[in-house]
Amino acid sequence: MPVESSALPPADTVSVAGLIDNIRGRDHRQSRLAWEIYTDIERIHALTLDRPPELDTRVFDHFANSSALLGAVNHIDKSHADALVNEALALVHRIPLTGLCLYDGIINQRQFQLLVSVTDLVDGWPSAPDVDKQIAKDLQDNGPGSTRRLRDLTKRAIFAHDPDAVRRRAEQARARRTATVRPRPDGMAHLGITAPAEDAQLAMAAVEALIAAAICPHDPRKKNARRSDAAMNTLQGIPLVCQCGREDCTATPRGAGMSDLHARIVVHVICQDGTLGGDSHDGGGPDEGGPQDSPDGGPGSEDPGGDGSDDGPGDDGPSDDGPHNSGPECGGDAERPGFLDGYGVITADHVRAIAQRPDAIIRPLNPKPGQALPTHQPGDPYRFSAALDTFIRARDGYCVFAGCNKPAWACDLDHVDEFNHDDPAAGGQTSAGGANAKCRYHHLIKTFGEWLDDQFVDADGRTRVTVTSPDGVTIEGRGHTNEMLFPALRTVRFQKPPPRGPTTPAADDPNNGSGPRRTRTRTADKHARRRRERELNRRFRELHDFGPPPDDRR
Repeated sequence: MPVESSALPPADTVSVAGLIDNIRGRDHRQSRLAWEIYTDIERIHALTLDRPPELDTRVFDHFANSSALLGAVNHIDKSHADALVNEALALVHRIPLTGLCLYDGIINQRQFQLLVSVTDLVDGWPSAPDVDKQIAKDLQDNGPGSTRRLRDLTKRAIFAHDPDAVRRRAEQARARRTATVRPRPDGMAHLGITAPAEDAQLAMAAVEALIAAAICPHDPRKKNARRSDAAMNTLQGIPLVCQCGREDCTATPRGAGMSDLHARIVVHVICQDGTLGGDSHDGGGPDEGGPQDSPDGGPGSEDPGGDGSDDGPGDDGPSDDGPHNSGPECGGDAERPGFLDGYGVITADHVRAIAQRPDAIIRPLNPKPGQALPTHQPGDPYRFSAALDTFIRARDGYCVFAGCNKPAWACDLDHVDEFNHDDPAAGGQTSAGGANAKCRYHHLIKTFGEWLDDQFVDADGRTRVTVTSPDGVTIEGRGHTNEMLFPALRTVRFQKPPPRGPTTPAADDPNNGSGPRRTRTRTADKHARRRRERELNRRFRELHDFGPPPDDRR
């Protein structure tokens, strides 16, 4: 029976914030319901155990019986029923503390399923309880974040307590790399290649570079169709030709010879000094290495593409000035994992394999330990220095908006407090604490959509970002940055911005005949309002402790 409009509350009695609270409450109840279903499934599994127990050699054992029963009752196939039983057993036996985060609504069922999949590496190993404990604590402190951040969070816990589990899995995955062709309807087929993450990143970047060089904006093909044609033409050695049909087309057909394009493709990898096995030194920093074009453009040099716009997006896409470092060394820990931009956490062995490539260049962020790094380009306090540009991207890892998976080197850099071009010292100065990485979409929606973000360092030294929508809905700050993977990032120091000097008030001119005049522009008013709101939010945060949800489990 359809729901009539009269059954809904009048529009003037509800608010966006109230509706968001309703959605959050329902999501919490759905998470708790999923936890209760999982525990019931585990009890069913326990009740079907063989008595007396037999060797686990029969096909139709108690697991199969439980799965078949769930499949029949819920009208789902065997693979889905098997997954439900596996998730239920993981919740009760492998990661029970993480399961309680599902009960508390910190994560939802889909996120819990991801955690079950990744922690399969430690199933049955003595490290499982410690991994479970760290994951649960990180979730309580920081929430799940985006999908990639959640996966990174889980991998960090596994690396910390059972690095051999990850190494075993990585070796198996590398040995299983394949190239396959699967038929698709309507005369199409799917070509799939599994390869090391850095090779896949380089291949996709090469495809994008070929498209940019050989196809003009008027080409009628959609983005994915262009990628398909560029990849297939490259594999077959066929020139890629623009299909716009215009006489004034500026694109140049390109074939398989792309050496000049490959030279400008960069893959960024961040790691500690100790991971590479080099000599550690104070202030040297975790290295960031990867295939790139030249050794020029080191930290502190002028950045040809540094961004920082607040009234519009800055330069987008990966930097081409080569790998950098991200902070001081971390005690020579050879097994500390690294971070591959666009992928996430990788093993220490994977980092070393990338560093040994002939096209890899390793560069410390601060080649002079103890030196305060420059924040902006010489003569232009608005544009980020190469060192600060790299530091922010290495620290943030992804776009800082909650739920966004955009890699940091494909993001814009944004002044959180808008840069004051008339008086830089008055607000929004270029600094590590006052800027972060945002994808183009979230950069634009913050600049033009009346969204308000704030960035601060909490009592534990973690950089957090809080976002408030135009309707007043606030997403509390979470510490989802690479500072958790590379704690030494917090020790990197940059030069302090110049102090604010005396200002000269504008002279009144009541007789100019042009009517009332603003004392400052409309944009300046908006920025001033945002600064006031941020200050009020900070004071409110200092007065209230936003701790984890109360422990009201049964």
